[in-house]
Amino acid sequence: MHWVTFDQGNNSLKWCVWEAGPRDRAEIQRRGRCASGEVQTGLAELGKLIADSVVESAFYCGVTGSESASEVRAIWETISGGAAWEEPRETMAVECEEPERVGRDRRLAAEGAYALVGPSIVVDAGTALTVDAVGRGPVFLGGAIAAGPSVLAQALGSAGAQLHAVEPSPGVRALGRSTSEALEAGISIGFAGAAARLVEEVAREADLSGAPVVVTGGARSHLDREDLFGERAVHVFPDLVHLGLMTAAGRMAGLQEESWRSTSGS
Repeated sequence: MHWVTFDQGNNSLKWCVWEAGPRDRAEIQRRGRCASGEVQTGLAELGKLIADSVVESAFYCGVTGSESASEVRAIWETISGGAAWEEPRETMAVECEEPERVGRDRRLAAEGAYALVGPSIVVDAGTALTVDAVGRGPVFLGGAIAAGPSVLAQALGSAGAQLHAVEPSPGVRALGRSTSEALEAGISIGFAGAAARLVEEVAREADLSGAPVVVTGGARSHLDREDLFGERAVHVFPDLVHLGLMTAAGRMAGLQEESWRSTSGS
């Protein structure tokens, strides 16, 4: 049996094809990504991949509104041969003033993290940086939202005549020898520093002082720095929202952890 999960963000649509493994525990077989303007082409390729598979359902999470969801669903109905479409609701309790306004991607990432490691601090590094606390229960306790590297680069590039847009790269040195290097350092290292500080402050206020950090998101490589999160255990799972979708839909599933040099001793 197979399942497909969709995670639609601000700039791209990510998908994973899951296959039932030993003891009916699903694991990711294939994954892909297409830019927002290339959904039709990208999903046509997905259709070819699943053409000979028995797919039970597709599970979808999106943050860009119902129109985008409808587009993906319409294409899915064309390529899937009649497989079901679901937008599973999160099962985790939410202790926020307006639970319904908390982004589904944040809540699903929290569900995935809790399924893997229990109470934790979830760091999702993408267009935005989110740092969220997941307490025992499980319960989503809230968190912080900041700008991601690409947003920081755009903001600096338009801020003054002496500045220009750069493509931020992970692993840059802090001592820039040119304006471009200085901008890259400020963006990448500053972003990592913001993430580290937010983890400590969120964990302190959520009474999760010893909780591990679970990292995900397309800009996560900017956080692969030695001792960034101190003595905390750090776990990296690129497909955390996808696991959250499977968990919310009541499917047993697991993820392969990504290996980072900076977390090899965690």
